[in-house]
Amino acid sequence: IKMANAAQENIALSLKQFEGYDSAVTETINANEDKLDYFTDKMDNYLIELSSHIKSSADKRHHNMLMQCISDIERIGDYAVNFDELAKKKAETDVSFSEVAVKEFDIIRDAAAEILRLAIEAMNDENDYIAKRIEPLEEVIDDMVLLLKNRHRDRLCKGICSINGGLIFLDVLTYLERTADQC
Repeated sequence: IKMANAAQENIALSLKQFEGYDSAVTETINANEDKLDYFTDKMDNYLIELSSHIKSSADKRHHNMLMQCISDIERIGDYAVNFDELAKKKAETDVSFSEVAVKEFDIIRDAAAEILRLAIEAMNDENDYIAKRIEPLEEVIDDMVLLLKNRHRDRLCKGICSINGGLIFLDVLTYLERTADQC
């Protein structure tokens, strides 16, 4: 759960970077990512060693679930680094998102934050009811990303958004979709 919370924190920090990039926040994100990578390696090694001692099918299912969760959490941490890099690129190139893109970004960011919250809560509480809410939200996020990419391409074609800003925005949408997929 601590790993999941660290990944969640990094996602929030990195997405906040789009509002005003701060290199000190990048240092925090990178330090957290280093910890996530370290703990992932330690947990993977431990679970691999443990696997030969697991006898019951229920324990094997739990073991496999843990292996998958660790991998998913680590990947979410990687997406946070991707967001941070895109925010830095946006700041360095002095690109801005259109007013509409900012509103869309806020909506999809909130949806990603909610699916992360649900995934962590379901994992922490081992709550099937909460876990069952994740897949429908992930499908909604997939649909939202597709819709927002189409709208954004239309704005690009109409010259409402810059090419550089548009490419960054499209990359952000892709990584948000992948974050939801990991949940």
